[in-house]
Amino acid sequence: MRVLGWNCRGLGNPRSVRALCSLVQQWDPDFVFLSKTKLKKNSMDKKKGSVGFINGLVVPSHGRSGGLALLWRKDISVNVQSYSDRHIDAIVTEGLGFKWRITGFYGNPEGHRRKESWDLLRVLNRKFQLPWLCFGDFNEIVSAAEKMGGARRSQKQMDEFREAINCCRFMDLGFCGLEFTWCNMQEGRYRMYLRLDRALVTQEWIDNFRDMRVHHLVETTSDHCALLITDSFAPQSPRKRRFQFEAMWTRREDCRDVIKEAWIGSVRANNPSDIVAGLKRCADELSRWNKTVFGHVPRQIQKKRNVLNNLVLRDQNGRNGREINKIRKEINELLDCEEVMWQQRSKVQWMGLGDRNTKYFQEEKEKHNHQTVG
Repeated sequence: MRVLGWNCRGLGNPRSVRALCSLVQQWDPDFVFLSKTKLKKNSMDKKKGSVGFINGLVVPSHGRSGGLALLWRKDISVNVQSYSDRHIDAIVTEGLGFKWRITGFYGNPEGHRRKESWDLLRVLNRKFQLPWLCFGDFNEIVSAAEKMGGARRSQKQMDEFREAINCCRFMDLGFCGLEFTWCNMQEGRYRMYLRLDRALVTQEWIDNFRDMRVHHLVETTSDHCALLITDSFAPQSPRKRRFQFEAMWTRREDCRDVIKEAWIGSVRANNPSDIVAGLKRCADELSRWNKTVFGHVPRQIQKKRNVLNNLVLRDQNGRNGREINKIRKEINELLDCEEVMWQQRSKVQWMGLGDRNTKYFQEEKEKHNHQTVG
């Protein structure tokens, strides 16, 4: 089983949607909990489908703040019990009638109102006696060790969070990888890290889901890491695709040169078989150029994410802040390229790019014909 949780900081931005799609494609989660979607119900329902989920419950945002969503695979039996601006609580029924509980939680971001969140946890605790997973962005830490940089955290706030955890008989599932899940993105001595996101579970849940671990996944479109809760950390293998001209290639001047060179050998372009051969040669050359020069965009993104992950792991006192922010920017630019690619493939919101590839090839063909006639 795989569960994904992420404070996405808004899904109105195409970059964030692409980042979410990438997470879902890479890890193939059974459940996804999103906080701070900043979307109304209709908009979130559309995003839900675009990332591959039919089933789910959406709590709409209030203007440009808040918004929750719990999504699950269509072959999973889920019965939502309650929801609010701060949580979505559901019961999952497995084979042979085994039931357990999943709660996506978003702690109040206002410090003076955070106790309301812990009161909500206590209310939820009294409702059912089932194996329980509660995860998300709690907007609080349990000790000073979960913070680096910035002003000292209120001891009273941390104590109240610990008391709520103990009242619910929760245990922290721990984590693998990065120590913190949130960063203020400042540089130097102003940089601050906190572990605001976590997975809390009861002993009964652990007894039924052994070997589950929490992995902190760095994402560049949000200041929060995503949480991946799984017993297997092997990503999905990408499927091999047939050749397709990518509209994003036309952003580079050397794309035209690759096409020209590929057509040089097709001296008798009025012959249908030569045209087919020319197209094949063009496809082969573009594929080679894409791999060696332009670069396979998803692969570039993954490589840069690995670099980013290592930089964050080694960051002490914000010394890597500038380099981290630089690599985040590079990843976001690649996400823009990937967005163009997926816009083309899905033919959704074409933004005028739809026939750019056809027009491009047509222009080159007409030029070639003018050169060979007479």
